[in-house]
Amino acid sequence: MKTDHILQFYNILRKENLCFIYQGDFSDGITDKIVSLSEYSIQNSNQVMLKMKSKISFLIVECFQNIVRHGGNGPNDINRTITLPSLFSARSTNDCVYITSANLIENKQIPLLKEKLEKLNNLDKEAMKAMYLEILTNNQMSGKGGAGLGLVEMARKSGNPLEYGFENENDKLSLFYLMLKMKEKEMTGMDENISLDSVKQMHDVMRKENILLVYKGDFSQETILPILKMIEDNLNKHQEEFGIKKKLYLILVEVLQNVSKHAAEQKGRRDAIFMIGKRGQKYSVCTGNIVDDVAAKRLEEKINRVNSYSKEELAAYYRKTLKEGIASEKGAGLGIIDIAKESSDKIVFDLQPEGNNIFFSLNISI
Repeated sequence: MKTDHILQFYNILRKENLCFIYQGDFSDGITDKIVSLSEYSIQNSNQVMLKMKSKISFLIVECFQNIVRHGGNGPNDINRTITLPSLFSARSTNDCVYITSANLIENKQIPLLKEKLEKLNNLDKEAMKAMYLEILTNNQMSGKGGAGLGLVEMARKSGNPLEYGFENENDKLSLFYLMLKMKEKEMTGMDENISLDSVKQMHDVMRKENILLVYKGDFSQETILPILKMIEDNLNKHQEEFGIKKKLYLILVEVLQNVSKHAAEQKGRRDAIFMIGKRGQKYSVCTGNIVDDVAAKRLEEKINRVNSYSKEELAAYYRKTLKEGIASEKGAGLGIIDIAKESSDKIVFDLQPEGNNIFFSLNISI
């Protein structure tokens, strides 16, 4: 990834209160982390969003579980490749919530799936409830957990038509996109509308750049802990060298803690963006956040200094800083030194004017 990707994504997502996009391995184990992350964001949002909290949590779980059940991860399922990962996205703007999934399906499944979705979208509330009860009563269960029961529940809870689309990948497989929209009944219009086409475009960029995770929102201890746990669980499923896992996790902790502590507070939020990607055997960890001029200058000086050192000089500088500067009121800058020690390349950063402040982006390779 490049530093301009960070600012590009931040500008696209600027007006959103929360944006979490994840592509990669899906399992039951990380569902609760996503729910925790989303619920914290909702809890610190407005009263209208709070009214929808239970429905939003339910839909996140149902949509995520739909990928776990139908995303082709089983031994007898569709063959998967790293270039076609499943995707989950939870985003909110003003008083609207958008939950989107994308996973591979066989082309031969598309006609029946379209028929089910169109039928659902043309049912009123009572007819939809009757369909739901009929499926339960007749025990119409498929090998993967239901004859469209999940789709019916998602349509009922969201209260809006299900948006969907298919992107053909080859003569046998397509990506199936499903978007749920939610808002309180008393709100009119869909302000700052997020279209399914815009989700597809972002997914396309993520696939090309192999971006595994994007989080844009308020950074605090409550938000960064589930993100760290989610990434840790994902790393444990891959046969990465222990040293790589350890370095990556240490850098993630330092980077996210740094944003949590030092991003400029605006309207009670420390708004920032975090991205992680992988190309070949090398990971990229990127952040972007608003800082004031003083913080920007201090960061620039620290990073230029650590970048000028060799690994041996950096270790000596770390020991010296630890000994002499640990009691410093503003901190000894150990976080930046730790990041430089563990990264495989020099720290890449950029400073762009942002009104009266600076947008500071950081890119670390492991």
